[in-house]
Amino acid sequence: MDEPTPTVFYETRRHITRPYTPSYPPQQANDGSKGSFLSLLSLQGVNQLKEKWNEYKQPRKLRKLASLFISPRGERVAVASGNQITILQKEDDYSKPCGTFTSGSLTSFTTGTWSESHDVLGVADDTDTLYFIKANGDEITRIARRHLKVSLPVISLIVQDDSDAQKSCLCSFIVVTSDGSLQHVEICQDPSSSIYSARTSNNGLTAKGQLPDNVLCVDYQPGLSLLAVVTLTSGSCYLSLWRRSRIIDLEQLVTIQFEGFYSKPKGQKSQLAYPKVLISPQAKFVATLDVTGCLHIFKLDKDCFSLSNFTCRERCESELTNNLSSGEGEHLSDIVDFTWWSDHILAFAKRSGIVTMLDILSGLKVQENGTIYSKPIIERINMFQGNIFLLETISSEERSNSKETNDSHSMEHIAVDSLDQIDISSLNWSLVSFSERSILEMYNILIRNEKYQAALDFADCHGLDKDEVIKSQWLHSSQGANEIKDAVRALLAYGLRLTNQYGFSEPEKDECTEIWDFRMARLQLLQFKDRLETFLGINMGRFSVQEYRKFRAMPLNEAALTLAESGKIGALNLLFKRHPYSLAPFILDILAAIPETVPVQTYGQLLPGRSPPTSVLLREEDWVECEKMINFINRSSKDHEICIQIQTEPILKQCLGSVWPSTNELSIWYKKRARDIDSCSGQLDNCLCLIEFANRKGVNELQRFHEDVSYLYQLIYSDDSIGEINSSLSLVIWEQLSDYEKFGMMLKGVKEENMIGRLRNMAVPFMQNRFHYTVSVSQDQVADNHLTPEHNKVESFLVRWLKETASENKLDICLRVIEEGCCDFQSNSLFKDEVEVIDCALQCIYLCTSTDRWSTMATILSKLPHIQGGEIIVDGLERRLKLAEGHVEVGRLLAFYQVPKPLNFFLESHADGKGVKQILRLILSKFIRRQPGRSDTDWASMWRDMQCIRDKAFPFLDLEYMLMEFCRGLLKAGKFSLARNYLKGTSSVALASEKAENLVIQAAREYFFSASSLTCTEIWKAKECLNLFPSSRNVKVESDIIDALTVRLPRLGVTLLPMQFRQIKDPMEIIKMAITCQTGAYLHVDELIEIAKLLGLSSPDNISSVQEAIAREAAVAGDLQLALDLCLGLAKKGHGHIWDLCAAIARGPALENMDINSRKQLLGFALSNCDEESVSELLHAWKDLDLQGQCETLMMLTGTECPDFSIQGSSVITGPVHGIQDIINLKGCLEMVEGASCDDQEKMENFCLLLPFNFHGCFN
Repeated sequence: MDEPTPTVFYETRRHITRPYTPSYPPQQANDGSKGSFLSLLSLQGVNQLKEKWNEYKQPRKLRKLASLFISPRGERVAVASGNQITILQKEDDYSKPCGTFTSGSLTSFTTGTWSESHDVLGVADDTDTLYFIKANGDEITRIARRHLKVSLPVISLIVQDDSDAQKSCLCSFIVVTSDGSLQHVEICQDPSSSIYSARTSNNGLTAKGQLPDNVLCVDYQPGLSLLAVVTLTSGSCYLSLWRRSRIIDLEQLVTIQFEGFYSKPKGQKSQLAYPKVLISPQAKFVATLDVTGCLHIFKLDKDCFSLSNFTCRERCESELTNNLSSGEGEHLSDIVDFTWWSDHILAFAKRSGIVTMLDILSGLKVQENGTIYSKPIIERINMFQGNIFLLETISSEERSNSKETNDSHSMEHIAVDSLDQIDISSLNWSLVSFSERSILEMYNILIRNEKYQAALDFADCHGLDKDEVIKSQWLHSSQGANEIKDAVRALLAYGLRLTNQYGFSEPEKDECTEIWDFRMARLQLLQFKDRLETFLGINMGRFSVQEYRKFRAMPLNEAALTLAESGKIGALNLLFKRHPYSLAPFILDILAAIPETVPVQTYGQLLPGRSPPTSVLLREEDWVECEKMINFINRSSKDHEICIQIQTEPILKQCLGSVWPSTNELSIWYKKRARDIDSCSGQLDNCLCLIEFANRKGVNELQRFHEDVSYLYQLIYSDDSIGEINSSLSLVIWEQLSDYEKFGMMLKGVKEENMIGRLRNMAVPFMQNRFHYTVSVSQDQVADNHLTPEHNKVESFLVRWLKETASENKLDICLRVIEEGCCDFQSNSLFKDEVEVIDCALQCIYLCTSTDRWSTMATILSKLPHIQGGEIIVDGLERRLKLAEGHVEVGRLLAFYQVPKPLNFFLESHADGKGVKQILRLILSKFIRRQPGRSDTDWASMWRDMQCIRDKAFPFLDLEYMLMEFCRGLLKAGKFSLARNYLKGTSSVALASEKAENLVIQAAREYFFSASSLTCTEIWKAKECLNLFPSSRNVKVESDIIDALTVRLPRLGVTLLPMQFRQIKDPMEIIKMAITCQTGAYLHVDELIEIAKLLGLSSPDNISSVQEAIAREAAVAGDLQLALDLCLGLAKKGHGHIWDLCAAIARGPALENMDINSRKQLLGFALSNCDEESVSELLHAWKDLDLQGQCETLMMLTGTECPDFSIQGSSVITGPVHGIQDIINLKGCLEMVEGASCDDQEKMENFCLLLPFNFHGCFN
């Protein structure tokens, strides 16, 4: 067995009832036919003839008295009654028409649909005329049948739902006619320019190879673009599904034949239902209704798009009955209209007028409305399940007859042929909606509609709380709150009367416990009565038993907290007045619970002062509220809750007295409350109002706090305040700031135009209130350039702020303040006296680091007043003023010469002498480079400026140094003639000749060494520079070097740039370069010696070194004669470094003018200067030379000639030798000896012994 289907809950609402109001009277029968041919026939024959003729000419049309057209989302509902359409909208709960349309002829509307995206209703009447109507009832256009070019009736209208169509300004409709053809119609929404276009489908609902005889009803499912069509072909009924692929192109998916009656059966005078087919919301089922009221259901498989007959089972309560032989039961027959409630639940109206909902899956009736509706028409909201509308038609008879009769169905809701015989004016229609609701929603609806018994039964059935039903029933009963309130009062009064007999008597010892219990009960009754009066007061007379019971039991401070949190100030005020002693210990906590956004003025009377309030509303003390009772309570009561229940105000007054917060507690609370108000709501005016109330109530300790809040309020809400500061500045932050920081916040972001006003109105009054001079400025402190730390401590807020402003280079603001402060010290409150303003101004200009505000600084100094005071103070400040003026002037000069420095640089410049000198050099350098070729006048002005800079800023610099730097600049600039004058000295300073020469030499060297060639202008400038002191010996040395490099050396082929010369440390290398750079350059012995002298090699040793180098180069070149001459001269001078060359020449070949004595002289010089390793060899050579000399002497005496080669052991070569290479080649004589004969070999060996033994030393 299937699971039971849950019951459907829905709300039934009747929205509107209207009469049928045709705009014309019913047409009368035509009497013009009297006397015609038809009058000759009987009445029965005439009727039969007319019927046959009409059936032959055109099939009978089915006409509706009423129709219902619902937009897809239910925003619009159109009720068509006769020839009138009433348009309703959801916004008005479908309760009043938003538009009405009436056609001009007696017709009824058969089909229609809404274009919800355009708010246009398209309908067709029984004459196949199309009407297109706006939501307000205005007609856009109408299209007659002849314009549509259709011959068969219009069956249905389908709205075009494509997204492109929704964006278009044209409304698109598809018209389906009974022959299966489709026409696409587009309508403009503007009635004044309404146009339409129509296009007919090529295939329509025509299946392949088959033409349907008659299309009976159509339904369109836009989500799947699915069209369900019921057709009648050859007397058989078919249900087919089509898919719309384009606007009016269709594709047939499936067709199924079924048994049904879609034309009036013979013998039946009128039909019961209008043919209808509907696809379920999720397209799982298709249902169709034939004219006999039989409902046919088909199951749709969306995957393969197949249709199959669906047999519905039926359940009546607990019984399960089988279907009839036809497969359908009584529920699916005798139906006048139907629609889908959900995908598997059908809602249909029976002929009896009862609306039923049936679950087709289980066959169970899930709901049945017992209400009987007359001629019902049912339609649903397509986009939402569980929402349907029912249109009921009621005649005037039914409306006037209160009894239930069967006459309600005497007129069918479908009429055949003409409507002429129907009295439409006697009909009323009514619109009813059924909307699905949840269980809880349905329960609330029953309660709201005061169906209390149904609501109780519903609550029992679904396990809901019945209290809501009882509460609502009680609230709507005749016994209301007033009666219950009076009953409570009477009950309390009765209890007090009962306990009144237990008063105190003199002898108390015999009183039993029961008497005391009555007295305790009386106290509790008194409290209940007090609470009742208070409850009625705070609720303005409204009474609720439950709320009173809760209020009576809860502590009063909790009740007060609840009232405070909800902002009920009036009720809270009443509570304070009626129960002052109960609430006094908690008053601060209660008031703190009031929302911070509540204006303080509304609860200002509740704020506590130094003493408790005197205006209280206390009743007279009862006899039981006495000291005896208090003693008894203290002795016996241990339960805290019982104590609370008997604590009446008179009892508390006697027990505790007035418990009131201390002044310190009040002060702390007010401050905390103000902070909370500011942090939670930002309403600083509430904070200020709160503290003002506290001051008025005597809490004078908040005076400073009140000032802080006032200043903050003034700062934030001033007209020229800065929004960024306001949004971030809270009272808590403001309190944490020091007094000076608050002063700075007042002036933060000020501009020159609003600064004085802010100072006068806010900052200065604050400073005068919070700052006091406690220590006077001492004379010593004023005399110094900087104030001591002790003075910094007593600086006013304004001075400190000005100093900080100056450090930010905002001197314009400082100037404005100082100028304002210097106006009138008697009426001016910005500065204490002249000393303070002058000291402040001096500190400000020195704190400024900008290097382009010299005019502002000078203006500040010019605005300072004349000093009047002690002599020391005046002298000290005057000295500082004069110094500052000089510094400003020097700063302006440095900026002019493009070497800017801040003013405070001059205060510490004496500690950085090197830096100051570097600045002066930089000034001169930029002065030269910025504009070459300056006039003498410019340089004279420059010298005056340098003197000014030295006198007013750098007095520690020597004036002679200043002149030297100035002259150096002149020389660098090429102003040689002007430099000559300044080098001689000025009226104020004279320059020593040595220093002047050094300047000239250094300048010449800079020019010379910066030369890129030997012909560039720097060489000329160097010479011109040296010509300033032509007679100076040192200058002559520099000139000789320039002459040697630029004139002498190039003659010998040596081109040496000044920078290259500078890198050569030993000038002898230059001489060697000159000797070796060209062939035969060594021959210019005198020239080379002269160049050496120009290069500084003028000493005898240096000249000998030059001659040595020439001699060696000559020996290498083979010019042994020149080498011999130079060696002889060097030997005479004793230049020992040439000994090796002298030894080689002495042992070498014979030369012109070189005899044995010359050889001996050279060899003897070599022996006296050689190293230890060469002594033995040279001695051996000396022996050979001496032997040779003796042999020559012997031969001269004997007259014999010298043999071809020398005697054995001779070291002297007698053959001619033409060069040093010939001498070297003689070393190979030993090799020749090895290949000679014995006699020749002996002779050769004896000859080789005569060769020199240390030739390599000659060339080192």
